[in-house]
Amino acid sequence: MGALRTRDLQDVVDITHRALECNNMDQLQQEALTFMERAIGASSSVYGHLRLSQQQVHISEGQERGVPAGAMARWCAGYHRQDPFMRSYLTCLSTSPRNVIVSSEVISHHDYVATRFYNEFLKPQSIYHVMIVGLRPSGRVPFGIIGLHRPAEERGFSRLEIAKADLMAPCLRGAVERIQARELLSQHDPLQPGGVDVVDTDSSITMERRMKRFGLSRREKQVVELLRQGLSSLHIADQLNISARTVNNHLRSVYDKCGVHNRTALIYQLTH
Repeated sequence: MGALRTRDLQDVVDITHRALECNNMDQLQQEALTFMERAIGASSSVYGHLRLSQQQVHISEGQERGVPAGAMARWCAGYHRQDPFMRSYLTCLSTSPRNVIVSSEVISHHDYVATRFYNEFLKPQSIYHVMIVGLRPSGRVPFGIIGLHRPAEERGFSRLEIAKADLMAPCLRGAVERIQARELLSQHDPLQPGGVDVVDTDSSITMERRMKRFGLSRREKQVVELLRQGLSSLHIADQLNISARTVNNHLRSVYDKCGVHNRTALIYQLTH
């Protein structure tokens, strides 16, 4: 997909660091769109939320940059059904692990400029070239999409830019999962106002000492480290190449050793 240069790889590292510093979804979306517009070279961008219900994909608007106010809401309300790029991306999910598609590979120029979607929705916004970046856990429906745009007078997205966006997608996905995990822990299992910061790197030494004191095994330590990053049992299982059931068995053993009954109490016990 193109040979990435040192500058391109540094952009991937930078967006990872910046995304992991975000504390909520609004901040993360704005940071991701701002950075990707610069790194990929786009004139406008949008973020959309996806969820699966009864085998139907539902889309709702998030942040938007450089497009008319309410454009994302209009797309979610009806135009997404006419969007050939979104349809193509969702179709790819069942046949390919790809994170990125671009308009030039989906539809010919002749067919594109004849569509209602282009003439009624994209053209008034000076959008012609479109890149869709999906944020999805491995083998599952994405929970977010980023749309990057360029006007007709600019060149299409290059193979190198596609490769670069493809590397950025898992980094952003991980940041989203981290925020979702923190919000879930804070909402359902708080030990103090605002919940526990499950990725507080300043307490790493304390955590390592306490895991040793409680007699945690090497595998149990690996599970706890990933749990501290905000990963669910399923994602921990993916990382360690074990089943979610095995992860939960490890957690039960860790709870017994540490004298706690839930994940938030465990992290608090090991880091405070």
